[in-house]
Amino acid sequence: MANYVIWLDSEKAKIFALHPEEVSEKTLVRTEIRHHNAAEKEQNKHKNAEKFYHEVATALSNAHEVLLVGPGEAKVHFQAHLKHHHHAQVGSKIVGVETIDHP
Repeated sequence: MANYVIWLDSEKAKIFALHPEEVSEKTLVRTEIRHHNAAEKEQNKHKNAEKFYHEVATALSNAHEVLLVGPGEAKVHFQAHLKHHHHAQVGSKIVGVETIDHP
C-alpha cells in the first residue's frame, strides 16, 4: 500500500504514489463521449465525469491514505463520487482536501 497525492481538475488527474524509496507519477486524462448536438453534449457531461472518476478511483485502489488537491470543484465532485461508489476502497482513505493551483 502506498500513500497518494492526487491533483485533480475537470480534465485530468495527476496521481503521485509516495513510496519510501521513490515517488511515481501517473496522469489520467478525461476522454469525452462523442455527441452530435447540444442536448447530447449535456446528457453525456455527467457520463463523462462518472467514467473519469471511476478510472481515477481504480488507480487509487491500493491506497493507504489519499490527499486530494486541485484548483476547482472537481476534487469535491470526485470526493462525493467516492463516497457513493468507492467508499470502502478509496473514499474512506481521504485524509484531506486542499485547494492548490498546480502540483
